[in-house]
Amino acid sequence: MRSRVYWAVATVVIAMLGASVPIMFNSEFYFVDDTQSGALGQWWEIGNRVLAGDWSIINPTVWQSGHYLAEGAWGVFSPMLWLIGLAMHAATDAVVYITIVKLCFFGIAAFGVWLLARTFGASPAWAAAIGVGASLSGFTLYIDAASWANGFMAWSLWALSWALVRRSVFEARSPLLAAAACISLIGVGYVHATLMLAAAIVATIIESLARRNRPEIVRSLLAAVVAGSFAVIVHLPSLLIAPNTGRSIGVANTGLLTVNLSGLAASAVPVGGPQMGFFGTNFPNAPLLYIAWFLPVLAFLEWRRLVGLLRQRLSLLLVLGVALVLVLLPSDFGPLRFPVRLMPYVTVTALVVVGVGLTLAARKPLSRGRLGVAVAVWVGSVYFAFTTSPDHWKWLVLVSVIALIGIFAVYWTCGGVRLVRGRNAAAAGPRPALGAVIVIGIGLVMLVPQHIVAPTSPLRDYGNPAEIAAYHEQFSSAQGDVLVLGAVDDGLDRPEYWSETLTGNMFYLNHASVQNAYSAVYYPPYQARVCMLYNGGTCAEAYDRVFEIEPETGRPFVDLFGVSTVQSIKSTIPEASWSNVPDGWHVTEDTALTRTIVRDVPISGAGGVAWTSDGTEVTVLAEDAMGVTLRVDAVPDGGGTVALSRLPWPGYTADGGTVIDDGPTGGLLLDVGLDSSAEGRTVVISYWSPGWMMQLIAGIAILLVLGGWVVVRRIRGRGRWSTWRSELRTVSERADQQTTSSPSAS
Repeated sequence: MRSRVYWAVATVVIAMLGASVPIMFNSEFYFVDDTQSGALGQWWEIGNRVLAGDWSIINPTVWQSGHYLAEGAWGVFSPMLWLIGLAMHAATDAVVYITIVKLCFFGIAAFGVWLLARTFGASPAWAAAIGVGASLSGFTLYIDAASWANGFMAWSLWALSWALVRRSVFEARSPLLAAAACISLIGVGYVHATLMLAAAIVATIIESLARRNRPEIVRSLLAAVVAGSFAVIVHLPSLLIAPNTGRSIGVANTGLLTVNLSGLAASAVPVGGPQMGFFGTNFPNAPLLYIAWFLPVLAFLEWRRLVGLLRQRLSLLLVLGVALVLVLLPSDFGPLRFPVRLMPYVTVTALVVVGVGLTLAARKPLSRGRLGVAVAVWVGSVYFAFTTSPDHWKWLVLVSVIALIGIFAVYWTCGGVRLVRGRNAAAAGPRPALGAVIVIGIGLVMLVPQHIVAPTSPLRDYGNPAEIAAYHEQFSSAQGDVLVLGAVDDGLDRPEYWSETLTGNMFYLNHASVQNAYSAVYYPPYQARVCMLYNGGTCAEAYDRVFEIEPETGRPFVDLFGVSTVQSIKSTIPEASWSNVPDGWHVTEDTALTRTIVRDVPISGAGGVAWTSDGTEVTVLAEDAMGVTLRVDAVPDGGGTVALSRLPWPGYTADGGTVIDDGPTGGLLLDVGLDSSAEGRTVVISYWSPGWMMQLIAGIAILLVLGGWVVVRRIRGRGRWSTWRSELRTVSERADQQTTSSPSAS
């Protein structure tokens, strides 16, 4: 027991140390792209919302990115993200804080893989090697951990969730830890991780059916109900809203971030990069498909025995198959994009197979021919890596020397026949623990040439500041809601931008209320007007468009959007546009990079009444993020319309009025119709999450299933304890009788 604890602790510590190696080459390795423009501001705003007690699921101020359930990963149902957001408010350096958080998740991931490998039968030592190897794989390091923080956090919990589910199903352990892990994973809101958790639980059900053990079948179904119900709570609204967003749901292949078989064939090599459609290139300089250097040691296994083992561990084989199928999909498959995102799940399942095989199916003794096969596999993998990265040939030679030494060392520790003939040519005694240590050590060594060749993620670096206080300085002259037009052309080469403007979710760290937040879903009518990109940047025509008059209302779009401040980024907005100051506005800031104009008389921001039809008059009695309460002061005989300065997401209701799907503003604003008898009436416009009744039922199901499971388990546990205590008393009484009747007793 103690040795298992040591291996588990060592796995966590070594994985975190290995994840620290990239920082030695680039201190901001874990602070690029979506971490800068997305997670940074998102975590800060989550902390703000918790501190303010704001549990609203919609935010009119940030318009198309303001539906937090549709966006996902906003921690609406994630206490884990609440804590991360709260703790960020105590930090002063964003790079340091985010790096610490990510290193902690490396530890969680490594422990989860270790535990998962143990549940499938891997030894503690080989489980440690698998845990460290999986957490330091190429895509995880260079994409998920470096940039896509939500995907990284959710994946880090995946192996742990699956392992705890297996323990609760096959070992009759308490379901509470498994439920907590699954809920934490799903609560992140990252759909790929949720789908892979579903695949793991379904595979567990199939494995329990194959074992024909009724209690295991029941427990696996209960686990599915708990996880599935929470997935309904988190993801159902997003699915119901999807048809109203601009997110592609078709099937197509642009080649962007797709995986091919030749790339997978080089997955044992830690340097170089695959041929892959990437952002602006077909050859990202990073080993995005690297799994582990020791994959060739599969040659040391007894294949027939391994097949038999996998038949008994059917869920492992099924999940590996699902992950491989998904990672080889076209670039756009329904709501799923970028199939390479599934690479970390392929890595975990493939390496667990290796760990189980080395523990239970290692060939003994190992012939020299098996060593030759392993070497040939490595050489083949290097060949495929060379074909896509021939300029790295020197580094390929170096890692080949290191890997071949490691392969021979593992061959020796697994009981390989000595290469030199003679009196002592017998097989060496197996030393599996030493073999695992060698695998871990070589893996850490490989990180050095890997990060010399590719010291940074191939994703964009915005070059924004590390100090959190630096995000509070912009928009000092802004009043009311702000709209930023244009885009920062190159933040890395022009860091002076960040003293004047921001992008994506960085705006959340600023005092100003800015519309341009990060969005993964878009809203077509709004996007058609301001042509806003995912990170908040707009097209060059946006300035002229927002000052145009909307034909039905007769008001400019900046009025309908509740905008009182407009900042133009001069490099991407024509001078003829940004130099034009409309009547009722004045310039407050004008630099070489930006110009800011503000209304002479600021107006109310997003969320309230933007326009009423002729003859219709209303008074706002109450207003918050989730709705508005109006008093109708006047309405003509034919009825009237009130347009609210918020997007008409599905889920709005109007008590005392009618939400018009295709109202005067053409779906751009929330239009509410009033009949001719509405004068003097109070109208309550409120937002309810689409599918909220199903969410409520799902929540009740979780409580009932978990509560019943725990109660039944306790009752049965007490029954077993009573039976065991009764049997122990009977044995004790019989022993006393035998002692009394024994001749030696007198």
